[in-house]
Amino acid sequence: MRIISSLLLLCVLSACASPTATPAPASPTSLSSTSTSIPPEPLTGTWLGAATKPDGSTASLSINFEDANLSIEPMTKTWSMVVTQDGEAVDFSASGKSNDPFMQIEFAGTFSDNNLSGELTWDGQKSSVTFTPIVSVDAALLGKYEGLYRFESGRTLSVIVSPEFTSGGLTFFSPTLMLTDFDSGALRSLYPTSDAGFLVGVLRDVGAPFDGRVEFVRDAQGKVSGLNWWENLQGDAPVEFAKWVDYTIEEHVEFTSQDGTKLAGRLSLPNSDVPVPAFMGLHGSEQGTRDNFGAKVMAHYMISRGFAILNYDKRGVGDSEGLYQEAASPANLQRHANDAIAGVEYLAARPEIDAKRIGLIGFSQAGWVIPLAASQSKTISHIVILSGPVESTFQEDVFSSYTNDGDTATNYEDAKITQQLRDLKPGGFDPIPIIAELNQPGLWLWGSVDKSVPVTFSAENLQVLIDSGKNNFSYEIFLNGDHNLNESPHGLFNEIPYSPRVLFYSVLAEWLETNMSKEQ
Repeated sequence: MRIISSLLLLCVLSACASPTATPAPASPTSLSSTSTSIPPEPLTGTWLGAATKPDGSTASLSINFEDANLSIEPMTKTWSMVVTQDGEAVDFSASGKSNDPFMQIEFAGTFSDNNLSGELTWDGQKSSVTFTPIVSVDAALLGKYEGLYRFESGRTLSVIVSPEFTSGGLTFFSPTLMLTDFDSGALRSLYPTSDAGFLVGVLRDVGAPFDGRVEFVRDAQGKVSGLNWWENLQGDAPVEFAKWVDYTIEEHVEFTSQDGTKLAGRLSLPNSDVPVPAFMGLHGSEQGTRDNFGAKVMAHYMISRGFAILNYDKRGVGDSEGLYQEAASPANLQRHANDAIAGVEYLAARPEIDAKRIGLIGFSQAGWVIPLAASQSKTISHIVILSGPVESTFQEDVFSSYTNDGDTATNYEDAKITQQLRDLKPGGFDPIPIIAELNQPGLWLWGSVDKSVPVTFSAENLQVLIDSGKNNFSYEIFLNGDHNLNESPHGLFNEIPYSPRVLFYSVLAEWLETNMSKEQ
């Protein structure tokens, strides 16, 4: 079973189009600086543009004039360029090899209005391309933009400083900020054109052709107070203003598990005059931390819904004591269940939390831990399992041996594997007898192309329980959803940077509203 901090890679602004436009307030002050249309001699820095490939698809080209190289997002590989500049006229070319995405790329264009526009030829395929300069922004300033923003319509955006992560020759995050739209599920990289102005990428880690732009604004005291949103790259009137959402983060809290192990957590609290419902966030099999990208996105999501959430460093990871173990052995799963119960009890003791509405939520391996913990705690009122198995650890391992957890493309028939799993006796830890005895409302969410968990078999097993009378359970399978519930054509790990969105936010929001937003 593979999951990269699974909320680490959650994470897509597939529909960057906004609702009906409303003018931005006049009070916020733009943070952007004035740009120039005078061409530097020679051109410097990084420029992005969308080019047409011979197959008709579009690629985002990144041109670095200082290093004289070209790259294709989200690939880490670069190709050397030959650059010629004569005043405003700029030409460049790059050559590839037989196993590269191109054999020859040539561009001839002109610098004007702070952009570089011209004709690009990709192995004989010609297209008009406009390259936009991308600037560097100080990390401290990026940190001030991290937060939650709400439009008048109620639509909310999460902005988080990007972590660094590459794998298999691909990048998974932008160098600056990542923006998540909790209405559409879109998760996009942001590309700075000034200290406060950013272009919105078209896919998770693919920029051009850009899909909108944002500009952060501040109040008279200099504090970031919101952002202006444009759904296109032209026009002066902001489509909509999103106001900064105030909330409280306690970066380091501690709670103690049953065996005396001290665990470090991060508590996120929405502003409220009354106690709020809460979740304890659990990890998959990875060495999860309380402040990784996925944990921060989930914290923003829960705050946007009026919930608190406790994220934590897994035992043996970060500031938590104990020994980290990846294995899904019964003993290790029980330790994680004890840790979850300890976190829930910590939440129940906090005056800001409604102790009657505390749930568990988690990805992947947490699908075994959560039922175990819920069966042993009367304080746990609800459970949400994302891409979690409803079969034994042995059966899940057999499935992963067929699919290679999505690390590489493999040919297999889902119906054939499912039948083989039906014929196998459960082995190792089996959650089904435990789930069958749970009375808490529970939600399972899966993606149809998950390569780590046998979704067809899991849903089949859960449906048997529902048919037997467990109407407190429900589930949904998202078409073309991968193990991290990103939209993905085949559920492969190397498809994540190209994903247009995360699929589960709206469905989870409806379930929370029905089951937890008001005391039942």
